[in-house]
Amino acid sequence: MYKRRGFTLIELLVVIAIIALLMSILMPALNRARELGRRTVCMGNLKQLALAWVMYADENRGDLVNGLAGADDGGTPPIITGWVGPIPLDNNGNPTINKRQQIAQIKEGTLWEYAKNPKVFKCPAGQVNHMTTYAIVDSMNGVDQADTKRDQVWANNRGDLSKTNERIVFIDIGKVRGGSYKVHYNVGQWGAPPPVRHRDGATVSYADAHSVYWKWKGLNDTIVYGRNGDGDVAPTSDEGRIDLELMQRATYGKLGYTPP
Repeated sequence: MYKRRGFTLIELLVVIAIIALLMSILMPALNRARELGRRTVCMGNLKQLALAWVMYADENRGDLVNGLAGADDGGTPPIITGWVGPIPLDNNGNPTINKRQQIAQIKEGTLWEYAKNPKVFKCPAGQVNHMTTYAIVDSMNGVDQADTKRDQVWANNRGDLSKTNERIVFIDIGKVRGGSYKVHYNVGQWGAPPPVRHRDGATVSYADAHSVYWKWKGLNDTIVYGRNGDGDVAPTSDEGRIDLELMQRATYGKLGYTPP
């Protein structure tokens, strides 16, 4: 007869401690890799939406798709339709219809014909139960303001754009939004909070259909404000002003004011 020797309690504790140490080392790297994958998918979606936006313009004498999400002129059937159909929201900004109904509304938009995949309209890191997480910026046939039309930085035709590689069209805001994404043109203020996405940055696509990731520089007046703020806010730090001016120049092509 022989005796089988098992692990002692101390040996088991040592093994468990080693496994815990390895997990603490590997988990941040795994999380970064997963987030990088989500960012890559998001940028691919933005590129596909920008290509759909370009194809729509090419087939409509250069006219741009209506940049107001859920736009409807009230006709039956509607004559002017937004790039996606309307998704009603509650007081907390969450959709009041289920995912299938939201997808049905996406299909009512004018860009569905050029991007017939509901996954293209949603960032994989977007809010749960929100089937659209992207918005078109004001200047691309979205909300028109007197100053942006006066200075000809608001476009409703591709012929209005001189440098398509410098003007953004879509931005990932991480949730359903009605209308278009607003940033001020003639003052140094955000109009809506900057989207803080994919490890403190933003993903956007341009009028020439390329997409990029911006890493925000300002901590309190870009990142913290973007997560918790609302309304018109002016950055107070140099880094925050750099972030705002980046967004404004990409949206309008120039600044409508003299920066400090």
